[in-house]
Amino acid sequence: MKRLPAAFLPVLLSALVVPAVHAAPAPLGLGQVVILVGPPGSGKSVQARNLSRKYKVPVISVAELAQRAMRGQGPARGGKPQVANSGELLSDEAAIELISARAGQADTGKGFILDGYPSTEAQAKFLDSFLNTRALQAPKVVVLEVSDEIVRARMLKRKSVDDTPENIERRLQDYHKEESFLNSWYTPRNTVRIDGTKPAPQVFQEIEEGLVKVFDRKDFKERDTTQQ
Repeated sequence: MKRLPAAFLPVLLSALVVPAVHAAPAPLGLGQVVILVGPPGSGKSVQARNLSRKYKVPVISVAELAQRAMRGQGPARGGKPQVANSGELLSDEAAIELISARAGQADTGKGFILDGYPSTEAQAKFLDSFLNTRALQAPKVVVLEVSDEIVRARMLKRKSVDDTPENIERRLQDYHKEESFLNSWYTPRNTVRIDGTKPAPQVFQEIEEGLVKVFDRKDFKERDTTQQ
């Protein structure tokens, strides 16, 4: 068997080396803030929990904060933020108080996911100012798109005592008002729209892919392996 000339060895070895494959930068956990939007029954809560678990960032739901405050729990206590059982929207003052107290806690330093906030100009202005003082990136919006007809069918199928036709219609109206405001406040380039009727795992994958596209890649760096 003939031996190859020494000059050929570097060429042969370079052909055998497999280039390293680098994973796409994580879209969360490096100071990013996501506003997750979707109508009732869209699976928004499930996707928020999935993002929170994977990227180790908290979900901040203004409705849950209000309920906890009324029970004397959470960072904003004393029952000041009033939210009726009928699900009436919070005032700007109450919503800002709740978000300010919760988002100011230590676990939000690497970013967080917002659910139900902001829904007005005053709330959005406060959020912009708050993120600027915390050196966090401007938020991106993820919209789970599900038609009103599918929402009605999904909610009635749950057979919850709260899911009456009247409550469903009111919640849909509240959602469309919120989504319309977010569309006017945040530009399309900062918004990801996802078909929320697809299977939950596929929706989650598309959310991740969308976030990688809308966040500035120059702001990414590899996450610490301890976060994984």
